[in-house]
Formats: sequence, C-alpha cells, structure tokens
Amino acid sequence: MKNIYFLLLPVSLLAGLPLVAVHAQVSLTGSSTLYIGPGGTVTSPGYLNVGAGTTLTNEGQLEVGGNLTNNGTVTTPTAAAALLRANGTAQQTLSGSSPLPLQNLTVSNPAGVTLNLNATLAGILTLTNGLVTIATATPLVLLPTAPDPLETNSARLVGPVTMAARSVGGGAFGPFLGLSMPAGGGNVGNITLTRVTGPAGVTTVNGNASVAVYWEVASSANGNPKRKMHFSWLGALDNGRNMAQATPWRSDAPYAIWQRAAGPTTDVSATSPRQYSPAAANTEDVVGRFTISDLNTPLPVELVEFTARRQGPDARLDWRTASEKNNAYFDVERSLDGLLFERVGRVAGQGSSTQVHDYQLVDAKVAQYGVPTLYYRLRQVDADGTALFSSVRAVAVESTTALLVSAWPNPSAGSGPHIRIEQPFAGPLTATLTDAAGRRLAEFRTTDRVSEEVLGAETRALSSGVYLLRVTTAGTSQVLKLVRE
Repeated sequence: MKNIYFLLLPVSLLAGLPLVAVHAQVSLTGSSTLYIGPGGTVTSPGYLNVGAGTTLTNEGQLEVGGNLTNNGTVTTPTAAAALLRANGTAQQTLSGSSPLPLQNLTVSNPAGVTLNLNATLAGILTLTNGLVTIATATPLVLLPTAPDPLETNSARLVGPVTMAARSVGGGAFGPFLGLSMPAGGGNVGNITLTRVTGPAGVTTVNGNASVAVYWEVASSANGNPKRKMHFSWLGALDNGRNMAQATPWRSDAPYAIWQRAAGPTTDVSATSPRQYSPAAANTEDVVGRFTISDLNTPLPVELVEFTARRQGPDARLDWRTASEKNNAYFDVERSLDGLLFERVGRVAGQGSSTQVHDYQLVDAKVAQYGVPTLYYRLRQVDADGTALFSSVRAVAVESTTALLVSAWPNPSAGSGPHIRIEQPFAGPLTATLTDAAGRRLAEFRTTDRVSEEVLGAETRALSSGVYLLRVTTAGTSQVLKLVRE
C-alpha cells in the first residue's frame, strides 16, 4: 500500500506551525491513502481524484481549485475544524460514485460549484462567492449538528438541500433553510425538511409560477399536527412575482394540486431576504409542500377540500374549489387496489373564477366491485389538456361493524403508502409494524375511530422488502402485508 501523510513530522508539531503542501493536481490510485492531519493544509490548484480502492482522510484543510472526483473512500472527519475549500476560478464539479462526508465546507468560486454526488455536512457551510448547484438526484444533506447556512443573492445554494431529522416536538424550530415555527401548537415530533430552489419558478402550471423555491416537510408525529409556519427566501428567488402580494400555497402528496395555505396575502417587498409571517391564528398542517406566489398568477385550481364517504349503498365524492383558472373539467377516478384507476364520471369546471364552487358525484352500488375498500381521486383537466391529480381518498365498502385496514399504493415506493385504519367504534387500538422476521420496527396507538397516515414517516423510511402491520383492538386483530420497492 502506498501511504501519503501530511502533518506527521515532529518538528511541525513542536513548532505549532501547519505543514502546507502544494500540488498542481492529486490523483490517488491503486491502494493509496492520503492523510491530512489536524492543522495541516494540502492545496491542489488542479483536480483531485480519489480512485477506487484508495482512501482520503482530511482532518485538516484541503483546498481544491479544480474538480474533485470520489470513486474511493473519503472517511468521515472527526476533527471539528476539518475543512474542504473549493476555491477555483473556473466552474468546479464535485462528483463520483462514492459518498462525500464533510465536516466544514467553504465555497469561494465566482464561476460556481456543481455538486453531483451524495454529500453530507456535519459542520459549517460557508458561502463566500458563487452559486452551488446541486443535482436533483443527490440532495446535499445537512446533519443534525450543522447550523443554518448563511446565503446571499450572489452566494447561495441552487437545487435540493435536506435537513436530516431533528427533534422539535412542541418547541420552536428554526430558522433553518427559510422555515421557522414558533413554540406552541401541535407536537410535530421529529421533522425532516427539504428546500428546493431553482434559477426559475419550480411550480409552473399553464404559465403561472411560484417564487423559485419550495419547502417540503415530513414529520414523525401521528395525525396532522398544526403549527404556525414562517417562510423566508432571498429576493433573487422572486421569479418575477409581485412580492407586495405574497400569497402562501400548499400541496399534499402526490403534489399534483395546489391550494391556498393558511395565512393572508401580505406585502413582503420591503426586505430581502423576504419574510412571510402569518398571524398566530393561521396554523397549518406541517406535513406537505409549501411555496409562495402572488394574486396575479395563482396556481390553476385552488382545491380546498376533497372528501369521499359511504352514503347508503353508494360512495359520495364532494370537493370544493376557492378559485379556478382555465379549468375545463374534473374526472372522478376509482381504483380497486389503489394502483390502477378508471373513470367513474366527469363534472364540468368553471373555467376561470375567483368564487367558491362546490362539486359532487355519486358512485352507485359500490358493493358490486367485491373489495373491502375503494380508492378515489380527481383528475383536473385544463382547457389546453393539461391534467393534474388530487390526493387519493378511501371509502370502506364492508359493514360498519368490521375493522378496516387499508394501504395504498401497495406495493409502494417513495412517499407511500397511505395507511388508513377504521374501527366500528372509538376505543383503544394498536398498530405494530414488523419486518418479515417479526422484529418490531414501530408502533402506533390511538383511541380514535378513524386514523389516517398511520406510521407515515416510519413506512417512508423503510428499505425494499416485505413488512407486516398488525392492527389490534379489543375485539379483533388484522395483519396487512406491506411491500416496499
């Protein structure tokens, strides 16, 4: 093995001076190891390649002026001051097939840096100059020890950044990545936050766009805890929206239809970063996707309610819109398994309207389909043929004396499945999630008659495989097999 060590010389340690090594470019091959000790500095004005089978350990300071490629092993730093500095003058790319764990990262490159690998940051992200563009498939992950990065219009992150799960409970949160929540309100447990920014609007439908940022929040808490939510973003992300009329919007998985979020239209144009802070009474379900637009460019259909329920032998679908733009019609679609949908009926839309409109459709004699649960969604179609889908709603077909447990989609991937439990009467109920070997992974307890999004955060985090959900009440027990792909 070929080993390369820096700051291991006793004279350097005794003198208290850092050892500085400068190389035009560094390429690790074979089974080489490059070790930079605490206080040491290695500067590579050119590229740095960590080849397959090689190891880079940086407990000091590593300065790179060219591209960094990691196809080997970069060890997780243990020194609090360990630093990677990207300080080139031409566009730099950090890429490779292996993950890049970082303690501290400084970016000072007016031409910008592209991040195209799985990178985690435990310490401080310092943005001095230039944009950091992050690939969609590999969000930059800020670990629980990382502070909120300070950004400016000329030195900021572009793309997805994820804050790893942090414990919030009922306490205050943030500000972090432009989201903050005052203390009080619902207990949100642990939350995970992903912020996505772009050079242009990221929520564009029919020519209407939000500001060039949205926030996606997940919570480990059961149910739908509500909190007051404040949002902040740089003026460079306004995307031409009128910030004298900043208006909040939200979307629930699968993030197809947007609706007005809690909080009024507000003038936030006087400051940058922009600060949207609704009144204390404007609480919001914390789980979902959030963005800001203005009154002149609303997102096309503001769907404020969509329900599905049994009505005698039939299923009744009701929905309400607060505003519509170029809305041709709604198709109501039904599924027997939560995966394959077919059209039940069509209801004409209102075209463009700023008034509240209520819609209804009845699906007759649902017992004929021979399944215990039916699934419904809306397909909203604009005048130009553009179509969007609502969230899925479930309707129990069995007798109201039965315990009903459903999950859709199943098999699932990504943000699914949506687990719904309905018992005939309110009372103690326990849902236990295990793996195929019977090891308990999570548990949910309630006395509510109907529970939605049961163990949502826990199931979203599951790897591929087969799992079992055992639901037990005072009178009965059911086991549902869940498949994650």
